[in-house]
Amino acid sequence: MVTKNNKRTVRMNSRMEARCYGKQLVTLLLLFTLVISGQSFGQFTVMAQQLGRGADNALSVPLYKSRVVSLDAPAKRISVGNPQIADILILRSTQLYVLGKDLGTTNVLLWDSADRLIGTVSVEVTHDLQALKAKFHSLMPNESISVYSAQRNIVLAGRVSNVGNMNAAIRIAEGYFKTGGSSRSGSSEGATQFAAKNVAEDEVGEVINMLSVGGAQQVMLEVKVAEIARTELKRLDVRFNSILTRSSTWNVGGVNGGASFPDALIRQQSIITIPDGAGGFVNVLDEFEGRIPVFGEPAPFGPVIDEFLPNPMTIQDKGLFASFLNENFLFNIAFDAAKEKGLAKILAEPTLTTQTGQQAEFLSGGEFPIPVPSGDDGVTVEFKEFGVGVKFVPLVLDAGRINLKLNISVSELIDSNNLSITSNGVSQTFLVPRLTKRSAQSTVELADGQTIGIAGLINENLRETITKFPGLGDIPGIGALFRSQAFQKGETELLILVTPHLVKPMIPGEIRLPTDKFREPSDLEFFLGGQLEGRRGKRRGSSSYGHDLN
Repeated sequence: MVTKNNKRTVRMNSRMEARCYGKQLVTLLLLFTLVISGQSFGQFTVMAQQLGRGADNALSVPLYKSRVVSLDAPAKRISVGNPQIADILILRSTQLYVLGKDLGTTNVLLWDSADRLIGTVSVEVTHDLQALKAKFHSLMPNESISVYSAQRNIVLAGRVSNVGNMNAAIRIAEGYFKTGGSSRSGSSEGATQFAAKNVAEDEVGEVINMLSVGGAQQVMLEVKVAEIARTELKRLDVRFNSILTRSSTWNVGGVNGGASFPDALIRQQSIITIPDGAGGFVNVLDEFEGRIPVFGEPAPFGPVIDEFLPNPMTIQDKGLFASFLNENFLFNIAFDAAKEKGLAKILAEPTLTTQTGQQAEFLSGGEFPIPVPSGDDGVTVEFKEFGVGVKFVPLVLDAGRINLKLNISVSELIDSNNLSITSNGVSQTFLVPRLTKRSAQSTVELADGQTIGIAGLINENLRETITKFPGLGDIPGIGALFRSQAFQKGETELLILVTPHLVKPMIPGEIRLPTDKFREPSDLEFFLGGQLEGRRGKRRGSSSYGHDLN
């Protein structure tokens, strides 16, 4: 029995099914209309292409875009090799709808109504190379850039005028890995359902750069390293030693500058051999017992004073000294006084030229040996460079701008605070000199002919030292005898400048060499006049740099 409620439910279900079928029919009709008209739907561009019957046809489809393929013969059934690469639908018996879902290749087999194989289509889904070519033509019309696809990669080939345009082309191509070559928006949800949802951005490949830069330019780098160092020194060092010896037990004295008081030796009774006077020898008991002074001979200054040895008095450069000796009283004094001012100027201007993108090195100086232990009691020698050194890599960008990677160093040998090394098994002592170094490493970008300072230093140091005998050194006047004082001040200013130039070869006649105006002195000028250089005459122009034997 069918009740009224059941009849009403059946009518409602029928109406809902009719509505669903109606929506699907409208959607199919709309898609069919767009396909026929060749218009775009959402983000997918529909293009038509004719395929021949029975042939192995090739078809290229941009990623996330679609095409309509026309067939010579009607197809009833198709088979897609990899549905993850592309979605392929039969719109009509003679038309296929192809949508690129993922980068890669696949194929499609076509059968007619009699189940006969009528064709094979090779499908390759690539990045939107045509859109990328259009961008290059619009942004860089003067550059010859070709674009190819290699599976998931984009290959750029051709020739560009400078490195800046090459880097820009690479960055533009890299953008296609993030967006698929077209702008996707949320308003076209119906169309994006055809796209693959599991394609990760890190799986879409990379840009293979096969571009070459035409007309390699040459860059000349001028470097200036300027340093001024000023030093000032004041020193007053007072050293004295005095001693008063009496016949009594006590001896008194004083010292400023150091002294040593070694212990005496204690000798016990022993048997010694002495001559007997008849040409033979006899053993006797040495009854001497007690303290024997270490200094068996008189001390360096004054009377014989056991166990007291003052440090030797030295004057480094300039000073005064005096000595007083009266019977048993000795007094020595030395004043080491100095006031110095120093000025040092360092100016290095190396120049180096190389092609863009190539590293160049320059060193004007030398090498000094350093002993290095090797094996068991062995020594090898290594050499360390010093002098003016420049390393740089230039890159010429667009609009004449130059990118520089710099490494500049200026070093010199100094004699103070040298290191002495003596190795086991080697009798010689190696003296390793000390090295002062100013260096800078940086990356800058500037135009042709511009100058920039990559490093600078202003250093000022001050040292004051006073050593004195407590109490006595504070007495006005005579307190100077009981103290030593030193004052040292230094100022340093350093600046490193670099200037790049885009250069071209010059005509040999336009080049002036440092030796062009030099002339050897004659015998009369050298021996009688004491001249190291002859009188300069007019400069002779020559197209040859060889020796003039005439």
